[in-house]
Amino acid sequence: MKSELTVPLVQLVPWRAPAECEPPEALRPWLLETDSMTRRLRCHNRHFSVQLLGNRSVALGADEQQLVAAEQAQGLCREVILHGDGGPAVLGWTLFAEAALQESGLRELGEQPLGERIFGDEPVRRDHLQLACFEIASNPWCPAATVWGRRSRLFLGQWPLLVHELFLPSLSSNKEPE
Repeated sequence: MKSELTVPLVQLVPWRAPAECEPPEALRPWLLETDSMTRRLRCHNRHFSVQLLGNRSVALGADEQQLVAAEQAQGLCREVILHGDGGPAVLGWTLFAEAALQESGLRELGEQPLGERIFGDEPVRRDHLQLACFEIASNPWCPAATVWGRRSRLFLGQWPLLVHELFLPSLSSNKEPE
């Protein structure tokens, strides 16, 4: 999957349960957030925006295929950067089965945050929260860095989506409220 993203990165450790990881203490509230990341970023920033990097077909790994209930090893990926006051804060990508695109309204999402669609009026189901550490190469949105990220499965109606969120260096300027 990493070679198919716009932002070049290498996963340094496999995905693990949060209890098996030791991320920086300042990132723990972000990594373990149970509500919408969109909502959290809006709460901590005066300015928030979504930059759509693209939608494309990708090869799914065996675990990804199982988590998104894809009948084939091919799926779809929506890649975005969430911007806050300090600049690019989160690199996100969502994997889902082709069937989900046809019936969920994801095709029309554009630069609307996925969180606004998922975390609407209905209770949200989230499972399979896992954390990992990544090395990001220098790119137009951030300098080269080692960053932490999470992935979890969320459901848009009946459709499982595997949501990945990597917390970029500028996130540190998004201070927690005093």
